[in-house]
Amino acid sequence: MKKKNLLAVLILLTFFAVVVSFLVDKPQKKVEKKETTLSLIKPRDPESEKYIDTVDNKDYELNVVDLGDKVKRGEGLLFKDGSLYVVDSKNNQLVILDENYELKEKIGKTGNAALEFQHPTGITSDEDGNFYILDSGNKRVQVLDSELKFVKEMAFKIRDSSPEAMFYHIAVDSSKTIHLAGNTIEYPGIYTLDSSGKQTYTFDYFVGSVFNKDGKVYAINFGDVMGENEKEHDYGYQTGKNFFMTIENNKLKILSELSYGLYTHSFLVTEDKLILDSGLFQAVSFFNLKGKYESTLKKYPENKKSDSHITLVNEKIILSNSLDGKLIEYSPKK
Repeated sequence: MKKKNLLAVLILLTFFAVVVSFLVDKPQKKVEKKETTLSLIKPRDPESEKYIDTVDNKDYELNVVDLGDKVKRGEGLLFKDGSLYVVDSKNNQLVILDENYELKEKIGKTGNAALEFQHPTGITSDEDGNFYILDSGNKRVQVLDSELKFVKEMAFKIRDSSPEAMFYHIAVDSSKTIHLAGNTIEYPGIYTLDSSGKQTYTFDYFVGSVFNKDGKVYAINFGDVMGENEKEHDYGYQTGKNFFMTIENNKLKILSELSYGLYTHSFLVTEDKLILDSGLFQAVSFFNLKGKYESTLKKYPENKKSDSHITLVNEKIILSNSLDGKLIEYSPKK
C-alpha cells in the first residue's frame, strides 16, 4: 500500500514538473509598447498647474496694420527677399506686399486648377527658393518655383472625420519632405509628404504647429492631448506641458521643455531665440533656444483668431488675423 502511495506521489510530482517546465519554456507573447515622444494624459483641471509670471518687454510697440481691400482674411505668412507673402483664405489668393505693406502682386483665384485655391492656410519655402502653399480646401500642396510659376501639386488625405479637422501649418526640410500639422485631434500627429508624394502619418499625440529653418523642421505642441479611450480615438486637448522639438526621420525629438500652458499658435526660430504667439498670454513671448523664458510683449487685440501665423519683416514681428485682413505688428522702439 505504501509503495502504491509513493508511486502515485512520484507520478503526480512528475506531472507537475512537466507542466511547470512547459510554462517556463513556452515563449511569452510580447506586448509591443508604442514609442512616443509625447504622452497621452487623463483629463484634469489645468488650473491646478503652475503657470509662469510674465515679464513685460517694453522695447516694442504694438500697431494694427489695416490692409484695406488688399487682403480679406490673412492666414499663412512668409517674408522672403524683401517681400511679404500673405495667404488670403477668403479671396483664395496669394498676396505679395513690399516691406511697407504696399501691394506688389496678387496670384490665384477660387478653383482647383494650377494656381487656384480653396481656403489656403499656410505657406513656406525651401532652401532652393521654391514656395509651398497649403491649399487646404483642395487637400493638396501646390509647389511654385522662385518666380512663383506652378511646378506641381501634391495631394494629401486627412484621417480625421471631423469637419473642423484641417491643416494650418506647413514646413519643409532639406530633403523636400513636407510636414503638415494643425487641428487633427481625432488622429493627433504630423503628416508628411516626401518628394515623390508618398504620405506618412506619424501618430504621436501631437497637436500644434511646425516651422522650418535652414533645412530643419521644428515643432511646438499646443498642450496636452488627453483621452480615456485610445482604441476609439476619443481625444481632446487642453492647456498643458509644452515642448520645443525637432523632427528627425519622422519622429519628434524634444530639444527643451518650455513653460507650462503657453498654448502656442505659431512660432519662429531665429539664431538665438524662439518667438512664440501664445494664446495664454494673448501676446508674443521670447524664449532662448534652451527653452528658458525671457519676456512677453504687449497684448494684442482680443479679437484675434487663434489659427494665426507669424513671421519677421526685418526687425518687425508680424502676426496674421484670420478674422479680418489686418496684421498685428510689433515694431522695435527707436
